[in-house]
Amino acid sequence: MEFERLDPLAVGSLDDPVSPGELRLRLADGIGEAASASITVRRSVRDDYNAHYSDDVGRDLRWDIHLHGYTMPRGDAHYHPPPDAASDDPDVEDSCIEVTDLELVARAVHQLWRAAHETGDVEPLNDANSPP
Repeated sequence: MEFERLDPLAVGSLDDPVSPGELRLRLADGIGEAASASITVRRSVRDDYNAHYSDDVGRDLRWDIHLHGYTMPRGDAHYHPPPDAASDDPDVEDSCIEVTDLELVARAVHQLWRAAHETGDVEPLNDANSPP
């Protein structure tokens, strides 16, 4: 579990150790006023993924890569911004995460989360040049 290895605030678990479909990371601290948070990562057999951040102040956001019908994102990678990870077409943005390898996705999500955690601001969460 790459994220857990990278950050002492993270503890990970799999939904099924034999055939995992979901990784759940519990974070001992959140962004800004959030005291705790979680990141749930889901992967499909087509190498699509969904990384969903949620915290105890009701803030949600997601980085996804999958086929979609949104007009704005150029490719399959897209970002659903806080505070509610909106799926309304005008709210969905291009994702700064361009990698698809799950270890690299974990590193990218960690880099973005850590930057937001250190500043206490959600703005850096999709503001990087092709992390990690």
